Amino acid sequence: MKKLIIILTYLLLTVIFLTSCKNSGQQNTPHQGEISRKAAIDFTLVDLDGVERTLSEQTGKVVLVDFWATWCPPCKVEIPHLKEFYSLYNEEGLVVWGVGIENKASLKLFAEEYGIEYPILVDDTKIVASKYNVQGIPTSILFDKKNRIAYKHVGFAPGMEKELKTEIELLLKE
Repeated sequence: MKKLIIILTYLLLTVIFLTSCKNSGQQNTPHQGEISRKAAIDFTLVDLDGVERTLSEQTGKVVLVDFWATWCPPCKVEIPHLKEFYSLYNEEGLVVWGVGIENKASLKLFAEEYGIEYPILVDDTKIVASKYNVQGIPTSILFDKKNRIAYKHVGFAPGMEKELKTEIELLLKE
């Protein structure tokens, strides 16, 4: 009987771990695409260097906000692409912010280990994530130069980086 309880506990923990990057209502496939250009909900968060970052102050630039966590496998796969976008398009007016939904210490260690150069903002209380109805991570939101939500992607799968790149390029041309 004791072995059965241990096995069942192990199986339960495995299921919880495998589904940890999404809420139970989320689909297994990433949601992606253009949405109506509604005004952004303004927010201010502090980055890992203690600098306050405010979305409304980025008007005139294209902003990519990525909600993520260090323990999320799809987030780890997406980060090299975000680093590439930041490197390629920062001079053209792209702002990339990683919004970490956990404590500052974990985010700082991770950012150093992965060589992330774009700003990492701390949303450990998940207030901003809640304002944007983040149901699963990673969630990437692209804002146009008029500070409106242009695209939203939930999840990350190989090949999505091509779609994100195209969207960024289109928004930069507007």
